[in-house]
Amino acid sequence: MLNMRKWMLAALALALLAGCGGGAGGARPFAEGGAAAEQRVSLDMYYPADIETHWAFDELDNFVNADLLKGYVDAEGIVTLRPEQSISRAEFVAILVRALGAASDAAGKTFVDVQPGAWYFEPIRIASALDIAGGVSATEFAPDQPITRGEIATLVVRAFSGTVSFAGESKTFADVPDYFAAASIAQASRVGIVRGVTETEFRPFEKAKRAEAVVMLQRALDLQAADLPADEMLANVVLESERRQFEAYTDEARNYGRLYDANAEFYTGYYLSFTDSVADEIVSLASEGYVIDMTQTGTPSVQVLAKSDRFAVAEATGGRYPYRIYLGEDEAIGEKTVEGLFYLKKMNDRTWKIYAYYPYD
Repeated sequence: MLNMRKWMLAALALALLAGCGGGAGGARPFAEGGAAAEQRVSLDMYYPADIETHWAFDELDNFVNADLLKGYVDAEGIVTLRPEQSISRAEFVAILVRALGAASDAAGKTFVDVQPGAWYFEPIRIASALDIAGGVSATEFAPDQPITRGEIATLVVRAFSGTVSFAGESKTFADVPDYFAAASIAQASRVGIVRGVTETEFRPFEKAKRAEAVVMLQRALDLQAADLPADEMLANVVLESERRQFEAYTDEARNYGRLYDANAEFYTGYYLSFTDSVADEIVSLASEGYVIDMTQTGTPSVQVLAKSDRFAVAEATGGRYPYRIYLGEDEAIGEKTVEGLFYLKKMNDRTWKIYAYYPYD
């Protein structure tokens, strides 16, 4: 029997690979792309401490797992999202640009308060070049000013006008006057992107909270249907990622470092950080002389359950990988299973990667 420390390492490295795939909890689908080779983000960043009981938990957790929303780290290392805090115009535009994977080589509009070198310069340049975001005046963007609910509705409708059909019946809000955002609020209400604070109130001039901004974006992302990916392609991403993982575990030279290559090719966001941490433990076990034998007794099958232009959810069933970890008489046996939901997103280079996995068991 492996000693307790070794058993915990083995459990993390193999059994938990199939049994612990998401961030703070079960997310719903759809939420930016990234570079082909990504730097690992600390796993702690995917476990914000202040959202578990929040009404927008699903959307916030999903955005965190997909690297769309970053938390704050305090002096004690505690990560929080501050969902009830207001969100600035620059912060919202940055999240919007990431979520869309938006890009442009154009110069964009010139704002005296948006200077090169500022963290928000690039997203504001891109959003203004694409006519998604304008300023509060001809020369000012007011990046640090809290964004209002009406402004968010305007930016979302502009950003998704080419990928979402805003057909349907508009809701009537008694507190929305005849002003620049009224038409966008009406359009967004037709498809449920905005639903009002009450049945008759939208509160367009109220400062938007971080959670509200994420929820509106999530709803819009769910509706994108102009460039849907093929089911076969999405299924192949999951199947090929599992095949490459199995190859790494059964490498004749015991080169478990191949796990990192497979991770980088097929994973992003939370799942990349998680599987790289698993690979750390596997490599550590191997360096101490432990041998890992794995076989395959069940081949996973994959069915796509939901998809939008940039995000998808696929269900895998039937994957069975018995394993044995041993060093002399010290050993542990178990089985890695692949039974659960894989969450995928389209990267900026148009490849698809897995950013979360939620096992059934």
